[in-house]
Amino acid sequence: MQRIAISAVIFLMFFSKLPLAAALPAAPEGHLAQLEQRAATAATAAAGEYAKNLLDAARSTIADAKISIAAGKEKTAARQLELADIQLTAADAKAAEKELLEKIAIRRSELRKMEARLERFRQGEEN
Repeated sequence: MQRIAISAVIFLMFFSKLPLAAALPAAPEGHLAQLEQRAATAATAAAGEYAKNLLDAARSTIADAKISIAAGKEKTAARQLELADIQLTAADAKAAEKELLEKIAIRRSELRKMEARLERFRQGEEN
């Protein structure tokens, strides 16, 4: 009874992996195109200004993935594409952080002006 259960589990595991293996070669090209589009969009957005080094690293990784795909190294290409995806996400996050820091600096400046105005009002200098 246990042999049948174990055999069934092994059988299911083996045949459940076949569709994934069949879809593997086509996936890197689609993912590559998506990442290239993301990199192009990020270059024109804030990431191009604030996270240029991460964006350049992602572009380099995408170029390496193209070479791996052309050489038929799908596993290597998949890892490189995953790395490029992470680098693009990091570039977006860094750009968002820098934009928020700029907004905070502007708000702080406005706050200081308002505090100074309030202090002058309290002292009766301003109506």
